Amino acid sequence: MLGWIYKNSLWILYAFIILLPTVIYVIPFGAYPLLVERRLRRKGVTVPATCTGASWDEGRVLEFFSFTTVDGDRSSYRSPLADGRISHDGEEVRIIYDPEAPHGRARTEMELFGGRSQARRDLWRGIMLLVVINVMILPFAVLYLI
Repeated sequence: MLGWIYKNSLWILYAFIILLPTVIYVIPFGAYPLLVERRLRRKGVTVPATCTGASWDEGRVLEFFSFTTVDGDRSSYRSPLADGRISHDGEEVRIIYDPEAPHGRARTEMELFGGRSQARRDLWRGIMLLVVINVMILPFAVLYLI
C-alpha cells in the first residue's frame, strides 16, 4: 500500500490541490447558487416582501426581507453581500421563493433577473483559479516526469 502511495504521490497531491479549491469555493459559491437560481426561474413563486433591515460589512450591504408564502407561512430571506441596496427599510419588493424550501431558496426579482449574477461571477473566478493552479503546477509535473 505504501509503495502505491509513494508511486502515485504526485497524482494524489495534484488531486488534493485541485479538489480543495473546488470543494471550498467553486461548489458552494458558484455551482450551488446557480442551480438555485435555475430552479427559481422554473418553479419559483413570486410574492411581495418587506425589507426589514440591512447590515453593512466592509463597504458591502446585506439586506433582510420578510414575506408570507402562498400557504400563509411567514418566512424570511437574507440577501448575499452586494455593492448597493436593493431597497430601503419598510419598502416592498418582489421575492421569488421555492415552494419546497421557502426559507432556504429565495431571491429578489432584482437579484434573479436584474443583471449580472454574483454566483456566475464566482463560478468563473473559481474556474480561473483552477486554471491558474494547473498552469503553476504543470512545469513541476513535467520536471518530475522527466
